[in-house]
Amino acid sequence: MDAIQQQMYDTWRTARSGERPPPLPGAHDREVLRGLLRGYRARREAASRRRSEAWPRW
Repeated sequence: MDAIQQQMYDTWRTARSGERPPPLPGAHDREVLRGLLRGYRARREAASRRRSEAWPRW
């Protein structure tokens, strides 16, 4: 089952049960990518901070 078929099935199932339909595929991609980038930058800054503390400049 591909993503489109899964989306159609989930929409049909929620319509029968009276629930809210699921979000469309790709609706939150930007938010996810921003979060990943934020985490990457935070880890990178922490690593550079650790390196600078471990090797003091002469």
